[in-house]
Amino acid sequence: MTSEDARTYLGIATGPVDPAVAVVRGGRVIAHVEEERFVRDKHAIGRYPVRALKYCLEVAERRIDEIDAVAVGWNCAAYSDGRMRQFFEALGEEWPLDAATREWQQGTLRRFNVTATRTLHERQWARQYGDLDFPPIRSTPHHFTHAFQAAMESPFESAVVLTMDGSGDEHTTVLWRKNGAELEPLREIRIPHSLGWFYAAFTEYLGFTAYDGEYKVMGLAAHGGPDRSLREAVSQVLMPAPDGVEYRLDPTFIHYGDHTYSDRHTDKLVKLLGTPPRLPDEDITAWHMDLAFAVQQALEDAAVRLVRWAVRTTGIRDVCLGGGVALNVKMNSRILELSDVDDVFAHPLCADSGAAAGAALAVSYAETGLLPPPLTSLALGPQDGPAAVEATLRSAGISFERPASLADTIAGELAAGKLIGWCEGRMEAGPRALGQRSILADPRDVAVRDRVNAVVKHRELWRPFGPAMLSTAADRYFDQPTDTRFMMMALRAKEALVHDAPAIVHSDGTSRVQLVPAESDTPYARLLHAFDALTGVPVLLNTSFNVKGEPIVCSTEDALRTFWSTGLDVLVLGDVVVRKGNPDQEGGA
Repeated sequence: MTSEDARTYLGIATGPVDPAVAVVRGGRVIAHVEEERFVRDKHAIGRYPVRALKYCLEVAERRIDEIDAVAVGWNCAAYSDGRMRQFFEALGEEWPLDAATREWQQGTLRRFNVTATRTLHERQWARQYGDLDFPPIRSTPHHFTHAFQAAMESPFESAVVLTMDGSGDEHTTVLWRKNGAELEPLREIRIPHSLGWFYAAFTEYLGFTAYDGEYKVMGLAAHGGPDRSLREAVSQVLMPAPDGVEYRLDPTFIHYGDHTYSDRHTDKLVKLLGTPPRLPDEDITAWHMDLAFAVQQALEDAAVRLVRWAVRTTGIRDVCLGGGVALNVKMNSRILELSDVDDVFAHPLCADSGAAAGAALAVSYAETGLLPPPLTSLALGPQDGPAAVEATLRSAGISFERPASLADTIAGELAAGKLIGWCEGRMEAGPRALGQRSILADPRDVAVRDRVNAVVKHRELWRPFGPAMLSTAADRYFDQPTDTRFMMMALRAKEALVHDAPAIVHSDGTSRVQLVPAESDTPYARLLHAFDALTGVPVLLNTSFNVKGEPIVCSTEDALRTFWSTGLDVLVLGDVVVRKGNPDQEGGA
């Protein structure tokens, strides 16, 4: 191992939403986990990622004082040398900033400067590890962090890279050109013109929580349709820039004005739409669905204009997407469907929690010259080994069995309509369940899907479930398949998928699919092969192993709590199977 290969970097994202820690060695991410998974508090708002840090140090087999550097995904120098202050002051001259916006600006200046950043981290480290020689802290500009992660972990040698979020430093959207290890900015859009803020405002107007419920708006949009008056209203909030390529946001609908109903939108937006915002427990009407449709269409149109310009300008037909807006799988698929685009890689850790890994990768490359390989797995979190699982079950007096063929046994249970909790290997990083912490069901029967909703997930009936599918079935079921192993695309389904697996085709005819490499020899892939052999359908309904309002399960104990408190029928813990009310299993005492 060379000295560069042995260098170890931590990346820490402190939120305030979804704090996380990652560790990079040899130019690749070897661990990444969100704090919420340990503390069982969804999004872990305002927490320092103490447990995530401890886990990553354990994986790295390093003490905190043995880390080469810690990376954060913010341009701390710009918050220290006056550049961000000057930027905010210029905004105040252009827009009538309200008190809340000015306080937010002052808060970011206080929080992200070099001194405050070092104080925040070293104080936490000292509390946990004592008085040590702490590692240096390196910072990388926010959108560069997203872009580096998306571009360098993509399969493309050259690509157009589009990063979009609420805001990061002064930027909200940046277009880049990737050429090998080089990233060149092509266009930069700055505060207050933000696609993330635009979508968050309508998320709260529609009765959901910003930075949590955006995926609900996206799912709701599939049930709506075009409404001219709503499209015209939304176009007053988000519109094309004068050059016809970029977009502009009217911030008086978002931040600059009175906020009777929400911090995310002003009363001017309520006046524009002519009706009060939907309350969280109110019924969703066709009007709400049509509004979600208009918002989703406006977002997609803005992204498409930027991508088309970049592809035509550079001649590069592959696209990478980063930043939190890239979690919008419908937008990603719209970009993939463009005639002048060949392929799209949307990074599955595109939100700010993933920037922990992005910052560590960027600093690692700057100091070692090592680039990461293309991303193939997100199994980067904790796991309980077989002995630990068995010890937990025996201490709790829970009976279990070890079937001769786990795949055949569970495939039979699924085909019989049973709901399976599947906890296997290292927990996946990011918001998608990818076969490490999943709830699985038979996709051939919509009644089974509805049972998942009714007795486990307790979520809105209009929201879709996605499929896990063997990659060899992609051409059979989709018109334009691509590598979607991370569930970052909603592909247009062929009639064959509607026929074979109606429970996982959304109302708009798409499926947010996870294509599992058919050649892989994981327990998850073997289960899909077994279900295919039994039913002729190489597809399973796959949703995250959690209930509404809770993080995805992490440990054996988390899985057991969720299993016993819901309508799940069978729990798989590695090679161990637990059933409800089955006396034929091994004794737990």
